[in-house]
Amino acid sequence: MIKQLRILIIALAAVTALTACSNSNNNNSNNSNDDEPGFRLAGCADDSSCASNPTLTIGGERPAMVQIPSNYDINTRYPLVMVLHGRGVDGWIQSTYLGLFDRVDSHQFVLVYPDGLSIDGRKQWRFTPTCCDTPEEEAADISDVSYLTGLIEEAAANYSIDTSRIGLIGHSSGGFMSFTMACEASHLVTSMVNLAGSTFVDLDQCKPASERVSVLTIHGDLDDTVLFDGVEGAYLSAPAAAERFAMLAGCDTNSPMARPDFDLVGNIDGAETSITTWPGCLQGTEVEFWKMNGGPHIPGPWVEAGLDALVEWLLDHPRS
Repeated sequence: MIKQLRILIIALAAVTALTACSNSNNNNSNNSNDDEPGFRLAGCADDSSCASNPTLTIGGERPAMVQIPSNYDINTRYPLVMVLHGRGVDGWIQSTYLGLFDRVDSHQFVLVYPDGLSIDGRKQWRFTPTCCDTPEEEAADISDVSYLTGLIEEAAANYSIDTSRIGLIGHSSGGFMSFTMACEASHLVTSMVNLAGSTFVDLDQCKPASERVSVLTIHGDLDDTVLFDGVEGAYLSAPAAAERFAMLAGCDTNSPMARPDFDLVGNIDGAETSITTWPGCLQGTEVEFWKMNGGPHIPGPWVEAGLDALVEWLLDHPRS
């Protein structure tokens, strides 16, 4: 039944055109500083003030839903996972598609699944100030980076969160948004998974402020929505996006390493996903690129062990 639901959601996402904006006019003036002390987000777990039965909605006038483990214990610190949906769907659909609700208990994390703003009738993320044809007079008053960082801070204040493990999973435009958060909110975000998204061509548009971020990029080479080979002047190819963040993490980009192929997508024969990683990353970070050979923009059905591996990768990269 669960697998059938995911297949239905894949079809729904295809019909609603889960596409990403590719406007590249992002601007971030923060510079990386190796000597700057790491930022640690204070939360209720630090002073033992977490509520034993917290509300499952945060965000105020722009609410986001939260799922906590069924055995939630305020004496345990849980990783925080935030899922960022693709254009045209929402956080619930994206979380179901990625099997995240099933894994809140099995992998013991707190899940936050917000929604982007509705633009032309489709929910999407504003990962640049000028993204998605937002009218200029409205764009100045909206910042999804501010909104998402506010949700992270509110979650840490209300739930027993391990603030060394704050991860994002973004698909399509949510992948673009995840990269933007890794650029502009690296003091909060410790790891991220980008599925079928990309990042900006201009390196000056992404300079993590104080901390490096572990990044996993997953992309199918048959993606005809966010192109695997990128778009000149708009966004990077999938391999170049992964290598960009390997460079930002201080990895040795001259010495890429291959790991054994594995099976991530159930309807592609064999172990279709190849893995590239880079050694020597700083601050205990890791950067990997998973190439789904024969993979489309909306892969699926997933192999359950592959989804486990995706979530475990996110959770296994705490900030030291």
